[in-house]
Amino acid sequence: MNNKLFESALSFVLKCEGGYADIPDDKGGPTNKGICQKTYDSYNLSKKIPAKHVKNITDKEIRDIYYNNYWKDCNCDDMHPVFAILVFDTAVNMGKLRAFEFLNAAKWQNSDKFLLARIKKYVAFAKKPSQRKFLLGWLNRVFDLIDFVNGTYLND
Repeated sequence: MNNKLFESALSFVLKCEGGYADIPDDKGGPTNKGICQKTYDSYNLSKKIPAKHVKNITDKEIRDIYYNNYWKDCNCDDMHPVFAILVFDTAVNMGKLRAFEFLNAAKWQNSDKFLLARIKKYVAFAKKPSQRKFLLGWLNRVFDLIDFVNGTYLND
């Protein structure tokens, strides 16, 4: 495991995700630091822990979920650092299947194509009136992600 890379990617994700939110039009439902209630329920069930509200998730649980359910599940340790970060953040924000859809669109080697596929998907989401209000935030996240990987890992 590239612990430094995971920690760096995790710090980016946590900065973007913020704290607790329960926005009616957000399809993820109640979410805390990017972990939705459904994901937290599955995590607690897998650990044989009684169900708890996602408001009460601990930093240790967040790190464990992000590492095992996203970083490891997406095989980020086996990727170039730029793609590891792009895939991890995309999986957190849009789901693992979409992250791999974008990887395939990029032929696993063109980060610009990956990001363009992600932007196009956001624009498609925003065609629904209930989702339009999220578009600027989604795009700002992509721009921050570009700055992050360019400033941190592009020359590795």
